Amino acid sequence: MQPPLRSKQQIRRLFYRCLCFAALALLIFFENGFAQPKNSYIAVNTLIARPLAMGGAFLAVDDDLAASLYNPANLGGGSKTRAFSFQLFLNPLTPGLALARREDFYNHSTSASAQAFATLGLLIKGLTLRAGPFEVGAILAEQTTNEIAIAASDLFEVNDYLDNQYSVLALRMRLAERVALGGSLGLYYQSLARKQREWQLRASYGITIAPWPNVLLGVSYLTMPVTPNGGYRNHPERFVNGSVNIGMSFRPYPGTIIAADIRNLVEDENKNEMVREPHFGIEQNLFSVLALRGGAFWKSEDERLAYTLGFGLIDSAKLLLGNPRGALPNWLLNYGAVVEKDNAGQRRWIHALTVGIRI
Repeated sequence: MQPPLRSKQQIRRLFYRCLCFAALALLIFFENGFAQPKNSYIAVNTLIARPLAMGGAFLAVDDDLAASLYNPANLGGGSKTRAFSFQLFLNPLTPGLALARREDFYNHSTSASAQAFATLGLLIKGLTLRAGPFEVGAILAEQTTNEIAIAASDLFEVNDYLDNQYSVLALRMRLAERVALGGSLGLYYQSLARKQREWQLRASYGITIAPWPNVLLGVSYLTMPVTPNGGYRNHPERFVNGSVNIGMSFRPYPGTIIAADIRNLVEDENKNEMVREPHFGIEQNLFSVLALRGGAFWKSEDERLAYTLGFGLIDSAKLLLGNPRGALPNWLLNYGAVVEKDNAGQRRWIHALTVGIRI
């Protein structure tokens, strides 16, 4: 009789957590009023939707490639296996958009053969390689999240994609069972005028410590290009160049993640922007079919909270691959949104929709 009782308790916990997510959704709706909002879209970026939906609190959250953008020491998450593995990450949506909207992706001077090669390359968005205590990850041609670049009015509108994208090579080394160090080197392209681009190299570093099996602490130092219109990942990711960031994640139950970050503790530049911002996020997995996410963060320039919400659909690592040893969740479709108000009281939604396949 004990197993059915335990099952009922698990179902009851899931029900209460779903009620919490429903309450958060209602709070976001009523807090931001009923006026027609502005909308911005991020549809070509492969990695942002899950962190965005969790309030950006992602410095100590287990993930594959996305974790390395917040803390290189968390590349591959908390997996303890040291067995050799190689994984590819595909986004079939990106090459389809490149074929449909070539003028938004390529310069007019780009040859047809070069366009075909680049379009094929857009299918592969990243890879990871693990060998013993080392893990290497590469992120390829990811869409920038600069606030100016994503100010689009159409879901699949892309503003000069290849002129505003970045690639990152990250390395993680596990020093002990509970300590890891990581570093990354990013190649960032940005366009200050249409069809003209420049590039910069930037390095980032991080460390993670797991004091208990269900708790992870992370610290990262991130550098990135600065533009006349703001930082490369200034909003909605809320990073400034030369920032020190700390985070913590807690797993009270299987399938539940509670995370909190403090962003931009120290800055080399932009000292008057986005200083010491708290970020909070939560994720609840439901039977490997649906992940509910929510969160909030403080916008220091507006002195108000911004709320986030989202979901993931179909964890292929469990449902399709049988949860191989050391595998992290791989949600095939992710949606995340930021709901905020500006100083004029105008409500705005920033939507992120991502498709990712891990093989």
